[in-house]
Amino acid sequence: MFKAIGVVLLVTAGVLGASSAAQATSLPVTTLTGFNNASGVAFSQDGSLAFVVEDDDGTMGGEAAIKVVDSQTLAPLSERIPAGVPGAGVNHAIVMAPNGTKAYVSLGAGVIKPFYPATRSFGPAISLGTSGIGQVVFSPDGTKAYAAVTNNGSGTLVKALDVATDTVTASVTTCGGPDGLAITPDGAKVFVNCSDGTLAVIEAGGNTVIHSFTPTGHLQGTTITMAPDGANLYVTAFSIPSTVTSVINTTTYGIEHQFTDEPKDAAFNADGSLANIFSASSGDLIPTNSTTFASETPIDVMSPSPGEWFLIDKNPAADQYWISGAHSVFVVGTFTMLPNTGAKSSALWFSGMGALALLVVGAGFVRLGRRTS
Repeated sequence: MFKAIGVVLLVTAGVLGASSAAQATSLPVTTLTGFNNASGVAFSQDGSLAFVVEDDDGTMGGEAAIKVVDSQTLAPLSERIPAGVPGAGVNHAIVMAPNGTKAYVSLGAGVIKPFYPATRSFGPAISLGTSGIGQVVFSPDGTKAYAAVTNNGSGTLVKALDVATDTVTASVTTCGGPDGLAITPDGAKVFVNCSDGTLAVIEAGGNTVIHSFTPTGHLQGTTITMAPDGANLYVTAFSIPSTVTSVINTTTYGIEHQFTDEPKDAAFNADGSLANIFSASSGDLIPTNSTTFASETPIDVMSPSPGEWFLIDKNPAADQYWISGAHSVFVVGTFTMLPNTGAKSSALWFSGMGALALLVVGAGFVRLGRRTS
């Protein structure tokens, strides 16, 4: 267990009866601190566990690692689990297989490593490049995975892997510096967001590039998120003056809409009706209608932090959005009962508008506190 002595959750009258109209209608926000460059979150299949990747151990070029967190109590459940590889330094550094038995973690030194949630251990490194690895995605049936080989922006390859054997089965030349990846729900197309600003489309059956273009204003591609129905793709890139996210039709490749208020990353709710877009310049998570693209009431997550990169991951079994970046992870959402856990429901967690609830878990690496402004 962790050597620090206390995980504290504070719930005050200012939490539930927020100080502004915007806060009164927003989901609760809890801040987990004490991470070393948190760079992505993945979840167990039932949503009860969160696996948070740290890029390093707090030292220059230090080891990347995973920390396991109970997604309901937010209590730490493990020490750092080192990957044995220098800092990751990439976006979306972890992805869970559809059946929950294996995750892939993108690391420095051009490798990814399988991570096994059941034993909380890493498997042997899979060498794919010479420098960083960008996003990794699994095919919907979990038999294949695709990894973006970035090599500090000079790479051109997306590599396909056989998940059962952790071996490379194909190398696809796509663009300058592939980074973000997304796959359609039917597994037919893999979209590649590239650091040269282009968006490439791979036909997964033959591992061939069937289309490539540069969305308006995209200078350097970063993250990419697929809508649950596969109809649209949210593609983020550096632009002028900051970042832009383009909504791309996955059939026509046309631009449906563009968001320009410094979006960093996006995650959809379960039915796909809302795209939750995080803006670092405002510190807000902005629920956005995925049909009309109209913004709803922003959720105040943190103080504005322009220039910092933040990534959003949705708990598959709960109304929770985990926003990771720098030394914090922000959990936005409610704490509903999940299968196979003894976690309390949100009704018990947040009973009493004027109450002060203090939970001491006993061992932990984070201080949990609610934003009140």
